Amino acid sequence: MAVADIQKVQIIGHSQVKMDFLSSLQEQGLIQIERTDFDELGLDSPPQKKSKLEHHLFQLSHTIDYLSKWEQKGLAKKILLEKPQLSVSDRKDILKFDYESIIDQVETLEKSRNDILSRNKYLEREISFLQLFENLDIPIQNIQSTELVEMQLGTLPLPELEVLQNIQGTKELSFHIIHQGKREVTLFIMYWKDNKDTFEELLREMSFDPFYFSETVMEQSKDSELVIDVIKKLKQKIKKGEQKAAEINEQAKDLSLKYREKLMLVYDGLLNERNKNKFSHYMGETKTVFFLEGWIKVQDIEILTQNLEPYSESVEWFFRPPLPEESPPVILDNPPAGKPFEIVTKLYGLPRKGSLDPTMYLAPFFFIFLGLTVSEAGYGLLVAFLSLLYLKFAKPKGGLKLFVRLLVIVGVANVFLGSMVGGWFGFPVPELMVIDPLNDPLSFLILSLVLGFIQVWFGTLLKMISDIKQKKYLDAFFVQGGWLILLPSLVLYLLTKVPVWGYVTIGGALGIILFASPNRNPVLRFFGGLYSLYDISRYLSDVLSYSRLLALGLATTVIAMVVNTLCESALGIPWIGWLFAALIFVIGHLFNLGISFLGGFVHSMRLQFVEFFSKFFEAGGQPFKPFQLESEYTEFLYKQE
Repeated sequence: MAVADIQKVQIIGHSQVKMDFLSSLQEQGLIQIERTDFDELGLDSPPQKKSKLEHHLFQLSHTIDYLSKWEQKGLAKKILLEKPQLSVSDRKDILKFDYESIIDQVETLEKSRNDILSRNKYLEREISFLQLFENLDIPIQNIQSTELVEMQLGTLPLPELEVLQNIQGTKELSFHIIHQGKREVTLFIMYWKDNKDTFEELLREMSFDPFYFSETVMEQSKDSELVIDVIKKLKQKIKKGEQKAAEINEQAKDLSLKYREKLMLVYDGLLNERNKNKFSHYMGETKTVFFLEGWIKVQDIEILTQNLEPYSESVEWFFRPPLPEESPPVILDNPPAGKPFEIVTKLYGLPRKGSLDPTMYLAPFFFIFLGLTVSEAGYGLLVAFLSLLYLKFAKPKGGLKLFVRLLVIVGVANVFLGSMVGGWFGFPVPELMVIDPLNDPLSFLILSLVLGFIQVWFGTLLKMISDIKQKKYLDAFFVQGGWLILLPSLVLYLLTKVPVWGYVTIGGALGIILFASPNRNPVLRFFGGLYSLYDISRYLSDVLSYSRLLALGLATTVIAMVVNTLCESALGIPWIGWLFAALIFVIGHLFNLGISFLGGFVHSMRLQFVEFFSKFFEAGGQPFKPFQLESEYTEFLYKQE
């Protein structure tokens, strides 16, 4: 229920074992390596060497993504997030695999496939243009201007067709309609070459759009072939291209089945080699020795010492507590039951040096609040059951595992609290209900405000404890202590009118007035302390914020009941009413479950962040980032199986 103890570790070793030693540290994942202050220690920075690892990682990533198009992976495997496994002891051996030849093969296949697809798209565009002229009964090779006659193909706006028909009557120009649409007409036009300039100017004024056959079309056409014949040829070419692309796809599929997982293993092997090289530049060195420093959890010191025993003749290590001016990284150290709630704390921020870890303090409140905001036992049972199944079969790790465990906990919260203030899929069980929020919302509101008052008061108590740890005794006992006395005694006085509670309230207020202001001038100190009493309005607004527990709890219950009412109405439909009712029940309750849990999480976290944390918690700590094996595609096994 606190921040783990951290110590600085400093390591000096012989240069010959530097990279092997770094590999060992990477496999253990116990140390956060810090950049050495080269100037202060009089050490050299390791020389920067050009590495092809980044380029190889990029190539591998692209190759893996391309081969993933043909991945045969069932739905269950996707849900369970199954990954290829690689033992730590084999991670160096996998790098001996000739992955570059596979990359070359895949790049060749991809280029060939892309060329075919690009060519087919080009041919499809050619066909779309030619289709306007597929009714033309003149061979393509014959549509060429002669010494006397100019020939042109093109489109003309439909309203201009009448003008062209009038010109045709003069026998100076002739045209043939190939295709007529709603807005334009496709034409084959011939006119005397002597009048070329006149007709070209006239056609431009009429917005005539000329068309010319491309080189591809001209190459495909023979002496007597029409446009329709060339279209057939182009379609055959497209079909051949599709067949060739299908063959390439099969080759890529074979490569995917044979090598994709191995390439994934290679990628993660190279990824960690790159990271090792990166952190090697954090180390100071001379010609014969290297120096490394970082942070380690105190509980892991013994494990590290045992694992480094093989290097005892070449490496020396030292540990010391952090200096006052140092700010070590933060590791939250909570019991297993509280670990999932660390997600809430980390979303806000890690505690800064000297601040309390709020995880275990917020856990019971978050448990209760989420249960009251969702207020549905059936939803809670479903979420808890599915989360347990996922934990058992998918075996998630890291942050995902903590989040799924948190879902189990809040699901259980809803089973209990939902039964007391809600129901089971919109059906209340009167024997289990303690408060009926629909018939007695005032009791639910009072419960929400009482819980809010308790958490706000508790946050002030934690601030008092924090001040004591920081040796701020006056603030702790008189200011925070004053609020701890004033708030409950004021409530008791307003409820009972017993004078003694009024005197206690005044006593708490005096502590705040006399010690809240840091000003040394007695008059200014008094008025500054008096102004601090205005914070009572902030406490009041904080407590009122907890009324959202009532609003969200009512919303979930009402929507669930509306879904059930719609189901009852659907049952009245003859023959298929039961089907509509089942669909409405499943879809409606799943929708309500989703928005209820989303709203419950958001607003329960808001109550922690704004109303609770503001009383005592100071964020700003930096997370502990150990130098360890990372994986993008695989799962590292630390024991050979």
